[in-house]
Amino acid sequence: MPKHLDLDDPRYAEAAADILYQRQASIHETNITSAVRRFLTLTKLARDEEIVEEQSPAPGSRSAVDLIALDTFIEVKRRIGTAGCGFNPNPDYVAQLDGYLAQSARDGKGVHMGILTDGKYWLLRWPDAGAVNTAEPYGFRLDNRDGWLDLYEWLRDWALVANENIPLEEKSIKEHFGPDSPHYHKDISYLRALYDRYAATETIQVKRRLWLDLLRAALGEVASNSQDLDKLFVQHTYLTALIGLVVQASFGLNIAELAAANADDLLRGRRLQNATGLQGIVESDFFAWPGEVGGLPLIQALARRIARFDWSQAPANIAAILYETVIPAEERRQLGEYYTPAWLAQVMVRELVDQPLEQHVLDPACGSGTFLVAAVEHFLAAANSAKLPPGDVFSRLREAVTGIDVHPVAVHLARTAWVLAARPAIEAAGQTALSVPVYLGDALQLGFRTDLLAEHEVRIEVKDERKTELVFPVSLVERADDFDPLMKDIADAIENRDDPALALSDNGITDPAERNTLLGTIAEMQRLHAEGSDHIWAYYTRNLVRPVVLARRKVDVVIGNPPWLNYNKTASTLRRELEQQSKDTYGIWTGGRYATHQDVAGLFFTCSTDLYLKGEGVIGMVLPHSALQSGQYSKWRSGAWQMGRRGHGRSRVSSVLKVDFRYKPA
Repeated sequence: MPKHLDLDDPRYAEAAADILYQRQASIHETNITSAVRRFLTLTKLARDEEIVEEQSPAPGSRSAVDLIALDTFIEVKRRIGTAGCGFNPNPDYVAQLDGYLAQSARDGKGVHMGILTDGKYWLLRWPDAGAVNTAEPYGFRLDNRDGWLDLYEWLRDWALVANENIPLEEKSIKEHFGPDSPHYHKDISYLRALYDRYAATETIQVKRRLWLDLLRAALGEVASNSQDLDKLFVQHTYLTALIGLVVQASFGLNIAELAAANADDLLRGRRLQNATGLQGIVESDFFAWPGEVGGLPLIQALARRIARFDWSQAPANIAAILYETVIPAEERRQLGEYYTPAWLAQVMVRELVDQPLEQHVLDPACGSGTFLVAAVEHFLAAANSAKLPPGDVFSRLREAVTGIDVHPVAVHLARTAWVLAARPAIEAAGQTALSVPVYLGDALQLGFRTDLLAEHEVRIEVKDERKTELVFPVSLVERADDFDPLMKDIADAIENRDDPALALSDNGITDPAERNTLLGTIAEMQRLHAEGSDHIWAYYTRNLVRPVVLARRKVDVVIGNPPWLNYNKTASTLRRELEQQSKDTYGIWTGGRYATHQDVAGLFFTCSTDLYLKGEGVIGMVLPHSALQSGQYSKWRSGAWQMGRRGHGRSRVSSVLKVDFRYKPA
């Protein structure tokens, strides 16, 4: 129940009765408007100064909205339908309200919810809402004075963005941000219309292409077979904006006020970095395009709605909850997206990580971050028991728990999970300018391996008509605390039309060879930006090179849940190399009658052992039951894998990689 309302106070029922009376007795719509306004202020859904009457939806408009309360347009009619037709709104009235909403959104004056009402019937609308739907919660009917509380709750939950701390529960999150919420349809409709309008621009085309390339690497050809990839791209954009705002609210930022002042700062994570020093949690990536094509009003509206919740105690898996809320279960099943239960991750971490303060743990397919959360919490518990100085905990934690994933949305989930699990250590560390060790990258290093293993340089292919390559010194890439902020500063300078070469000196890059290589790369990035490809390449390259660095340093524990994907379902551009790795590099390919049943989980396990694990390290992964007994895993179960040079035939076998698969009791 609302804390600020006395349910026995007769004034609320009287206010609802007055709305119905004015509808029945008045000949002027203004009387109904005044009664609605009184109800809003009396129930404290909006303060008097937050309501305006007869205001145009956008500058230059000759029309006027009857009532604007907070974030909502309210258009009042004596009857929204013809007599005797019940809840059957007049199409002309609906078109009038829709026009106001569209004009406001088009002119950058906000993405609003709209209400068409005559006091008894109340209909929700939003930009590009489509066909009229009068079913709850899209429509509401006030029959008598006793319905005042239902009207209050309908207005509060679906129509207005009222300042109230809604309990942070999975049910309430789904009600306000999922497909059953009118707000969700408002946001998605607006975002899809924005995307359709600007989809041909270079900045969106590049982002969508890179997004799809990575999605196919993660999910295989099923990603290409999705019925509407544009719909999925828009959903992912909405989801990552939502997650970015939530994580900033979780650190105490007043995102509603900040969005009103500069929504682009929130979208790109500048406010979070200024407040905490953390880099790379929320930033300009594949999904920042709304800020480039006039979509910031959506961020403002979304921030106001998110601010209704108290995120200070948000659980570490909140991003995964949001993901499951936004992407329906059926769509997740079609894409083959399944995540590890928390209890299993906790059991495996306790079993494999027996010295959390000394061991470096890597999850090379971190997904939503379930294993990362378990490992972070395990480390913090050990740090607390050992009474480590609070100021040292975060810097050591960054070295202790690392994640990689090639799925462009999963990385957002995992970063948020890592950060929220580590929040006590982050807050104790103060404003330390450090990045979080969760990276977007291909742990198998397919398609990039030849270039990335160059002795002195890392090369990233842009895959444009010029066959552009972005080249980086390996010596610098290995220094993540230097490389990550440098790339961000270069990108910001290019975007602001400053001299990006100055970022080299500002970040202490003094080695002549490093500077010379970077100057050539900066010139290419400036050209790409001028052609409309913006600074996505700074984000892309900074993340993509990280698996190479980890492969050079090795870790003590590899843990996780690799992709369970048959070879014939993998992306066609990667399939041949995957099979070659299994056959010629490691000798675990079975073939014959098992060929069509083999999946890449065994190869992922083997490759992770080879690339990332120290000689005496420990690896534990969630594998299909078939790994224990079926023929397709027979060569893999031997635990003695040939070590051919990647990309070469069996004749180049140089050694044997041995893994002890003996049973270990829990």
